[in-house]
Amino acid sequence: MSLLSALAALAGWVGFRALEAAHATTTAAAAPSAEYANGRSIFQSGKDLTGHRIVAKPPALFPSCAACHNADGSGGKHLPGGAVSADLRHAALVTGQKTPYTLPLLERAISTGIDNDGQKLSTVMPRWRLSAADLHDVAEYVMTQLK
Repeated sequence: MSLLSALAALAGWVGFRALEAAHATTTAAAAPSAEYANGRSIFQSGKDLTGHRIVAKPPALFPSCAACHNADGSGGKHLPGGAVSADLRHAALVTGQKTPYTLPLLERAISTGIDNDGQKLSTVMPRWRLSAADLHDVAEYVMTQLK
């Protein structure tokens, strides 16, 4: 094999490894994280990825966030006492607010029923009992995935 052939082969191998690394990075970025999957599961089904049912005190009218706020987070469901489920999409939580929701403010709303302005939410909104990780995962899912 000539020196020129050897260099061409080496360049091809280096180029292949670079493409392989780029594909691995792209594939990893496209694959949902465990946190995303857990947050989605909690929002859609009311269960975390281990199958543990998320509960609320007092008990919730519906078994999951999506059952009240819709799978896309659009809300608008008429509830007892004249309450209407909130729109949880990004524009409603962030853009359309005087005090935009942040991740910690949304976590507070989910777990304690205190909104972004420090006011009590309707008692129709459950006070969900979640681990810190589950609370973070579902709030992150709502903040980043519901457009």
